[in-house]
Amino acid sequence: MRNQKGFTLIELIIVIVVLGILAVTAAPQFFNFSGDARESAVKGLKGNIQGAYQTVYAKAAVDGDFSTAIGDVTISNGYPTADASGIVEAANLGTNGEDWVFASGDGNGTAVADTFYIAPAGFDSLSDTSTADDIFDASCYVSYVAAENTDTPPTVTIDVSGCGN
Repeated sequence: MRNQKGFTLIELIIVIVVLGILAVTAAPQFFNFSGDARESAVKGLKGNIQGAYQTVYAKAAVDGDFSTAIGDVTISNGYPTADASGIVEAANLGTNGEDWVFASGDGNGTAVADTFYIAPAGFDSLSDTSTADDIFDASCYVSYVAAENTDTPPTVTIDVSGCGN
């Protein structure tokens, strides 16, 4: 009898096929590139909004006028207002539904009243017709609450708990 060492060709092919099946079915579970990208975009948007309101406030302080518009940006207390003509214009976010979806919370649903919500467009079926409640429920957004006075900056928070869907 001959002394066998190693695997037969059929055994090797079976192992390769099994590994291929595992790779095709299991690998996508380990990589969530779209969720990570959405989360990074929302975090970057928070920084963009903070930079925008600081720039607007600095311009208002230099001008010595905290109540009128600065260019196309409407302001209140020296900071952009919580709407499309305020913070959206200051942060140069474009039109609703293009790259970002935004809406104001009216306090009638799950969204908080007097809060402006901004989320990635196309995520979780969000579009230019989405309400603040829709954005809030998607749990992947930046919220902006306008400044109450010239001494207190706006509040900018994020929720990225739903970005990985």
